[in-house]
Amino acid sequence: MTENNKLRPRKQLEEALRRINDSLDFKDAHLELSSDERNGSLVTFLKEHFYSDEVLGKSLGAELDEEVAALLTEIFRENLSVLLISDITGEIIATRSMCLARKGEKADWSKSKNRNWIIIMDFLGHKYDEMDVFKRYNADIVVAFVALATHKDHRAQGIASKVMKATLLFCKELGLSPVCIKGEGTSNYSQKIYEKFGFETIHTLPYDDYKKDGEIVFRNTGENKSTKCYVKQL
Repeated sequence: MTENNKLRPRKQLEEALRRINDSLDFKDAHLELSSDERNGSLVTFLKEHFYSDEVLGKSLGAELDEEVAALLTEIFRENLSVLLISDITGEIIATRSMCLARKGEKADWSKSKNRNWIIIMDFLGHKYDEMDVFKRYNADIVVAFVALATHKDHRAQGIASKVMKATLLFCKELGLSPVCIKGEGTSNYSQKIYEKFGFETIHTLPYDDYKKDGEIVFRNTGENKSTKCYVKQL
């Protein structure tokens, strides 16, 4: 990282998130920065409370197997995801999972044995070069939002929006300059949250337009008709 793109020390990041937590009103819960100790629980949480319902994976019948879980663990190795933890059970209630994406680096899923996962990653990345977020913001590093997830027992309470708000405040504290964020919304719900917080749509990927051998890849997506690719500079 360059001097202008050097993450602040872990202790400072934890203190910043603690201040953000104190400024928001989470009932019987608190914000916590992901850690090596929580990483396994985070991936399991996403498997049970995000990927089981996610539009693309559900369409293909994709499973988050051990191989994909290991890849996600590696993606989250810098422990920058924001977690909402229950004060009562100590378990994860919600998360805005995220990592850093670096110019010139691109995840290689080609060796994965999980064919459905490769299909999803190929779809999400097939316009990657055209969008070129790094060039757009003249940045070497951008924050990549991965999944915004809420425990199935705690949905429809506005928790996801509050965690998103907290995460945007936290991103300002990372130490990056400029602070640029990218992410994808594969459902109408996730798209509404991105747009609620002022993210700009830089590409729309309609499901009916994405075909392999003349066949639409993602079927049975219901009211969800496209993935939208978003960016925001703080």
